[in-house]
Amino acid sequence: MKKIDASYLGKKINKLNKKIHRAEEQGDNNKVWWRKIKLGKLKEKLNNLIKPKH
Repeated sequence: MKKIDASYLGKKINKLNKKIHRAEEQGDNNKVWWRKIKLGKLKEKLNNLIKPKH
């Protein structure tokens, strides 16, 4: 099983940002919308890893 740490999530966020910008250039608003939702979830996961809620 893949270990999910801050560097892994950072790479996923960067890759998703590239996909979002590419879809924006192509004018595919549906893909942009879904990817932004996923990006928000990834950022939330990263924030919880860095400073967990207790």
